[in-house]
Amino acid sequence: MPLAMTDAPDAKTALVVEDEMLFRLEVRDLLEAKGYAVVEAGNAAQALERLDGTVTLMITDVRMPGTMDGLALAREVTRLRSDVAVVVVSAQVTPRPEALPGHVPFVERPFIESRFHAAIDRAVSARTESR
Repeated sequence: MPLAMTDAPDAKTALVVEDEMLFRLEVRDLLEAKGYAVVEAGNAAQALERLDGTVTLMITDVRMPGTMDGLALAREVTRLRSDVAVVVVSAQVTPRPEALPGHVPFVERPFIESRFHAAIDRAVSARTESR
């Protein structure tokens, strides 16, 4: 999967972590419409490999193949990179609030586009304020 490439100084890059191709493409389209370049990963291990200094936002599903689910990935990314905004999504699992890292919103799928965008805005604002 190609990595996002851009020369724009104010570029925003989002990492979408989802094993279902159709959902990953849907999220990619929504993020690109919001001005993000998108990097994709099919599991947590790939996501951690692709989490470089350009990534400012990560959207992750809860359930995915591998040894780490999306909740564990969200905790790891917020530990490693406190500057990255994180949003967790799922159609099958609704995590308890205490299972999510602080300031990480959850959006149930299928989601309403406005709720998805509002969750992104909350996550980005929380990360910006914490710096």
